[in-house]
Amino acid sequence: MSELRREASPLRDLLADSIRPNHLPDVAWLREYLAAGAAAGEPIMLSLGETWDHTPAALLEALRQVPPTSHGYQISMYGLPLLRTVLKEYVSDTQRLPDTAPWEVAVGWTGTRSAMRDFAILVARDRAADGRGPGTVLAVAPAWDYAGFAEPLGFTTAYVPFDPAMPDGPSPQDVHASVAALPPGELSVVVLNAQHNPTGANWAPELVKALLDAAAEHGAAVLVDDAYYGVCPPREPVTSALEILLSRPRAARGARWLGVRSLGKQFHCNGWALGALIAEPETLDTLVNDLRPQHTFNYAVHLQWAMARWLSDRLAVEEYLRHEQAVTAAKRAAVLARLAPDSARRAIAGRAAPYLLFPVPDGMELGDHLRRCVLECGVVLSDAWPLARTGATERTGYARMYLGPDLDVLMTAVDRLEAAKLWPGPDDAVVLAPGEDCTAP
Repeated sequence: MSELRREASPLRDLLADSIRPNHLPDVAWLREYLAAGAAAGEPIMLSLGETWDHTPAALLEALRQVPPTSHGYQISMYGLPLLRTVLKEYVSDTQRLPDTAPWEVAVGWTGTRSAMRDFAILVARDRAADGRGPGTVLAVAPAWDYAGFAEPLGFTTAYVPFDPAMPDGPSPQDVHASVAALPPGELSVVVLNAQHNPTGANWAPELVKALLDAAAEHGAAVLVDDAYYGVCPPREPVTSALEILLSRPRAARGARWLGVRSLGKQFHCNGWALGALIAEPETLDTLVNDLRPQHTFNYAVHLQWAMARWLSDRLAVEEYLRHEQAVTAAKRAAVLARLAPDSARRAIAGRAAPYLLFPVPDGMELGDHLRRCVLECGVVLSDAWPLARTGATERTGYARMYLGPDLDVLMTAVDRLEAAKLWPGPDDAVVLAPGEDCTAP
């Protein structure tokens, strides 16, 4: 297996500064590894869902053609009208949104996290008007870092636990039990993440409906996190949480609702921070024209213009996504084949997210395993439940590997981990993981 080329890793450049870049422990380990001479080779970053490349050539070409007017502020806080119009049609078609329900689309140009935070502020404001505190955000565990933006705003977080190896997620009964355990009146936001991060499971519609029922019954708001919706193969039936939500009577949709969808995950341009915000017109107007101007102006017009040009060529977009999904499936199978039989049986790698979760070797504590992977091998993995908050204690017992980089990079990482006895392998048989398709039951 060939070693990584120097230019294949941008981490040295990203960390080359005289100040501490952040307070996360894995970054401290990475800097320690580099300072010690990077004995195993250039670091391999498999914790973040980021490749720093693989962006569609046509999208980059469009960026080179942006008009001169794209380099200043714009007027509309809904985003560049050219992109907003194309994006609304794209969201409507791909997520199967009905015309019979009121909904509108705005461009998100500061990432989905800031939009979620604004929505949480709006929910807290609604509850304060009734003399109540922010309340509790309910998500399915393991989960993305919803606590990271909600808890600093005064919310608490609670979770519906389940066995991550079950491809459909928890049962409706699990949802009911978790809601019943909350104090009366505390449930304020219910999170739907139907293409589940990190397991890659495509949730059954019954789970989405159970979560929506809980929100409606308790007057809670609904946050639909569709960050990985576009990762599933196009033209395959994928559970659309927004389609299910909008097919229900308005009173059964929760107090308020917001859908967020990332474009960076689909098109390998996370740094562009572009996506879609979908909500009822009144809610969306408040979010973009009241709350958003409190922390950002209207910018990134050049990126929005290029994305509009790219999304307008739907055939090219679908061809690109089909190719990426096929490549990711091949990498998923190849990495699974390197696991020992028992670990392969317990591995989790659904097609709705580009991650592989594997149990750490027997006798190892997960945090120590992750640290040794960096310091001894230069391979940066994460907990299956990565949290931005330093000092977070939630643990799953699974390490998470991002499958976005090229196959030779992934195999180099496995070679290093295996040589250091930090990899539970090898094995010659390809084992398909639970949730290996995105088809809704």
